[in-house]
Amino acid sequence: MKLALSLALLAAPFVSAQVPDDSHFQVDTLVEGLVDAMEITVLPTEDVFIVERTGALKWYSPKSGETKVVKQFDVSIKTGEKSRETGLLGITADPNFMKNGWIYVIYSPPSPEEHRLSRFTFKKGTLSNEKILLHIPQSREDGVCHEGGSLAFDAKGNLFLSLGDNTNPFKSSGYAPLNEIKKLEHQNSQRTSGNTNDLRGKILRIRPTDDGKYEIPKGNLFAPGTRDTKPEIYAMGCRNPWRIGVDQRTNILYWGEVGPDAGQNSDRGPRGYCEINQAPTAGNYGWPYFVADNKAYAAYDFEKKKLGDKFVASAPQNKSRLNTGLETLPPARIPLWFQPRSCYCAGPVYYYDDFDPSPIKLPKELDGCLITYDWNNGRMQLTKLNEEGGIAWKKDWLLSKKFIHPADVELGPDGSMYVLEYCSTWYDGNDGKLKKVSYSPDKLAANANAGPDPRLAGIAEKHPGYPLLAEAVCLSCHQTQVKSIGPRYTDVADKYRDQKGARKLLMEKILKGGVGAWGEIPMPPNPQYNEEQLSQMVDAILSLKPGGHQE
Repeated sequence: MKLALSLALLAAPFVSAQVPDDSHFQVDTLVEGLVDAMEITVLPTEDVFIVERTGALKWYSPKSGETKVVKQFDVSIKTGEKSRETGLLGITADPNFMKNGWIYVIYSPPSPEEHRLSRFTFKKGTLSNEKILLHIPQSREDGVCHEGGSLAFDAKGNLFLSLGDNTNPFKSSGYAPLNEIKKLEHQNSQRTSGNTNDLRGKILRIRPTDDGKYEIPKGNLFAPGTRDTKPEIYAMGCRNPWRIGVDQRTNILYWGEVGPDAGQNSDRGPRGYCEINQAPTAGNYGWPYFVADNKAYAAYDFEKKKLGDKFVASAPQNKSRLNTGLETLPPARIPLWFQPRSCYCAGPVYYYDDFDPSPIKLPKELDGCLITYDWNNGRMQLTKLNEEGGIAWKKDWLLSKKFIHPADVELGPDGSMYVLEYCSTWYDGNDGKLKKVSYSPDKLAANANAGPDPRLAGIAEKHPGYPLLAEAVCLSCHQTQVKSIGPRYTDVADKYRDQKGARKLLMEKILKGGVGAWGEIPMPPNPQYNEEQLSQMVDAILSLKPGGHQE
């Protein structure tokens, strides 16, 4: 099956089928109060396992409606700027779970600095008999992030595991992190994503065996015994493949690639893009040398601030002193689709006939659709795949429903859809939720999933800037009343309450991005907004000052 290319998203629109409108979909909240919820696995019984980044593995029972902690993992969590994205990262159930009770998790112990892929046996409400399949060394210096951690099986019993580039991206101005300066190795993705002899910045594919070990399936990127390579690698050249999905009919792997932060093209390379990738076979997906449709970065000397030549997609070269693998890498592939920087994730591919008759399963119009979602703004997308694996049509979906930082999407045994919400803040929030989306051929009354966005409390819903902020990337880092990775909007309004020219200054910040005003985390640019929209967004933020802002 040939790879589907992505250029069409930025060119001509696709013709889409008529999908039932949002009034046919019911969204019910099953679990509340989750802390940094990361991933779920839904059992044939409709029981759901949930993992929280801070270490709790929880079990939701649909019979009792209760959620219990099955195990509290001792994990490395954020301390200052270290271990920014480590913890309990992912979970999936064995395809034969109903017989063997096996579940797989990936977690980061406090020591040593590594991720562990382990299998446990779930029996009578408890976990036991840990079998560690993989120890994956990783770094935890200041600013290092991108750990991935998503797990999924294909229909052949192969287990996929995503791993990020484990790199500090904040010192590269949003472009490729290629820093060769000594003692700054953690700012260079060539040691991980571009290294054929390292498991980080990859998606692995293994076949677990009954004895708690694993085999290497045929068709991985490098055959066992190939010098300077790891045979577990299926896809390399990944930045942060945070959530993956596997087509259970074709066994094709999909993942959302969280892209870099650069706001504009420069001599160093392209602006930031996010990708939805498709891997019918093993391959190299380009990072840190390319992004989007193989837009190339240039080699860059961070010490001398000197540009080199741009990388070549047909034969990328990793000449870094940190590279322990092959110098000439496999050709770089192009994603299924890509869009300007946000935080896209891949979910399942839905097939209507794969589910027994069910009054609530997703409608037939979604047959053959890849379901994707944006962690930043909560939007769902449908990508209809044709017989060659290309895009027949693509459209946004469930726009009127509210999903706060969706972290995982899985199908239930009845053909319904489960959505896990991370929480509203970047770290240690306690308002994550598990929701279930059901379909009805009849129109339904509006349910509790409608209503104002809690992250924008204090801004009038009728304010013209409200819907712009509600759909903006900004909500990944900001809220009005609660501090996340960025300042509260109330703090922004207070800081600029009496500053002359504040409106123009803040419009410029949203448009062009920046770093330094509130810390080292860069604020990405938003060139998609016009002057009127920027003014409305800023006015909405400044309206949080009692009495309004006066220039």
